[in-house]
Amino acid sequence: MKHRNFLKLALSTALLVAGLSANAQVTKIRFAHAGPEATSQHQAALEFAKLVKERSGGKLEVQVFPGSQLGNDSTVIGAVRGGTIEMMMAGSGNFAGLVPRLDVLDIPFLFRDQPHAYKTVDGDIGQSLMKGLETGGLKQLAFWEVGFRSITTKNRAVRTPADVKGLKIRTTPNPTHVQAWKLLGTNPVPMPLGELYQALEAGAVDAQEHPIDITYASKFYEVQKHLTMTRHAFTAMPVVFNKQKFDALSPELQKVLLSAASDGKLLQRNLNQKNEAHIIAELKKNGMQVIETFDPAPFKTLVNDDLRKSFIAKNGPELLTAVDAIK
Repeated sequence: MKHRNFLKLALSTALLVAGLSANAQVTKIRFAHAGPEATSQHQAALEFAKLVKERSGGKLEVQVFPGSQLGNDSTVIGAVRGGTIEMMMAGSGNFAGLVPRLDVLDIPFLFRDQPHAYKTVDGDIGQSLMKGLETGGLKQLAFWEVGFRSITTKNRAVRTPADVKGLKIRTTPNPTHVQAWKLLGTNPVPMPLGELYQALEAGAVDAQEHPIDITYASKFYEVQKHLTMTRHAFTAMPVVFNKQKFDALSPELQKVLLSAASDGKLLQRNLNQKNEAHIIAELKKNGMQVIETFDPAPFKTLVNDDLRKSFIAKNGPELLTAVDAIK
């Protein structure tokens, strides 16, 4: 009897040790972003987490934190660089302080259409920009997207540059965006996405500009009446990992993260393209007046030369020339 009890105890101990050992092998990854849960970026992040768990055989486990739960973009970038959070994504302008050349992606009216933007970030230019983040302690896994931005306003529809003059508009902290809106005669007010709804509701700002899935998911239709499909700027979204922690993973697990990030990128793009008509219809149902046809030429005339000169003065002409040359 004693012998049997001893065997049972030994077996239980062995199973417990095996279980603890298996748990110890699981690397948990916190993935933070500012987008609401209904956005394509969050849906893609959930798919990324699922793919990572499957492809790593459970060795990697991703937990997604949307809606600025772990802090605003600036705070979370610092946390990922410092290693207290493993992973995050944010609009490319938030990283321009680390890689000034990233500003090229945020120049309004730079990209002719979606294929032009995708060829830029997926090709040699994008690879070069991604590599630049490594000096800041970040490993970029892929370029996802915030998308093409369109303006909403509370009291006036936007058709011409005259319609935006004097507006207090929320913008990103990116200097290129701020300069562009100043050139158009607005008063740009940089602020985090998480603070924007209240600012619109209180009248601290009159207008905002985001891709329409963020406008819809954030319920800005409750505090804004007019949407014009300006598509005035494309915002790429670097998905980044703490470089030291990425380098500490096995090559196999690194490949899992990279392949899942690439698949997540394609999923998000497909969602954005598939959902656009539905989102516009929903915004109309919720009372927004939507202008779907827009002439960008008068706006581009006012901002193009000055924005390009500013970028070239800081970074040289080569990068802009390369983007313009993409067919």
